[in-house]
Amino acid sequence: MPVVKSKLPIRKRIDYKRPEQVKPTLGLRDFYNKRKKVLIQRGCGGLGDILMHRMMFEDFKKLMPNVEIHFSCPSIYHDALIDHPFIDKILDSNSVNYHDYIVHYNTTTACGRWEMTMAPMSGKHRSDIWANHCGVNLTSHEMHFQISEEEKKDGKDILEKHRDRNGKIVVLAPISAMHNKNLTDELMVEVTNGLRDRGFFVTGLHGGPIYGFLKNDIPTIHGLRLRKWLSVINQADFIVSVDTSHFHAAGGMKKPVVGMFTFVNGPTYSLHYPNVELVQGPCPLKYSGCYDWGKCPKLKEEPKVPCCSGITANSILSAFDKLASKTEK
Repeated sequence: MPVVKSKLPIRKRIDYKRPEQVKPTLGLRDFYNKRKKVLIQRGCGGLGDILMHRMMFEDFKKLMPNVEIHFSCPSIYHDALIDHPFIDKILDSNSVNYHDYIVHYNTTTACGRWEMTMAPMSGKHRSDIWANHCGVNLTSHEMHFQISEEEKKDGKDILEKHRDRNGKIVVLAPISAMHNKNLTDELMVEVTNGLRDRGFFVTGLHGGPIYGFLKNDIPTIHGLRLRKWLSVINQADFIVSVDTSHFHAAGGMKKPVVGMFTFVNGPTYSLHYPNVELVQGPCPLKYSGCYDWGKCPKLKEEPKVPCCSGITANSILSAFDKLASKTEK
């Protein structure tokens, strides 16, 4: 006889999750406790990006006055944020518990994706990119620094301790965490001498020693904790800085600042700083910061270095003269 195949459906075994693996439904009590908290997370630095994040929170608070705004970032940057009036809680991004929130936004890669997509064009300021990522259009770009009188005195004392001549104080920040933004030793010394000839006291400022200054007996301040670093910038008369956190701290405090930019767009990065003059490195393709110099067809050597790094002492000093003349009016 032929074998008759069964037409009955065969039920497959269902593997049920163990109870501890099942995500529980949010209970009403938890919902009530979590509904008034929003987390904004930044999983890395640098310090300049952390400072630009300060521009976001006023508008967040205006939109949600009864909601707690929590911001998480690496703990080494917390002192740069502790004075912000619109951040309710600062947390460590390495240990924050996302289950404590119904809503949280991660800004870590938002600006990099946007800038690489738009390159070689510029466009939005980074604070606007991050805010738009959270569904907010900023109407204010204030950093809301609140430097205490005691901190101001500390900053003034540190500067005077390093003074080697009379004159208004110029803090020169020639070094970034990204070496391809740095001024050469020769260039930083040439700029210092030009500022001294104009009657200013010049000191370097960086996280570590500035060896180009030390080799030429130019005062340099380094190794400060974040709050003292901010207080020094606050008490300087002028800041001259490459594209780094010194520039953004000075801009956020509305200090007179000269910014030197290479492969990013200086006018975009300084968009919300009122007392600024810029030096944009020349580009053979006529871009004002391409954001992606590694793919430049004009660069043949390996390893590649930014082609727009050809900033001169004359261009920096000319920008400073323009800034100083506006400040003196």
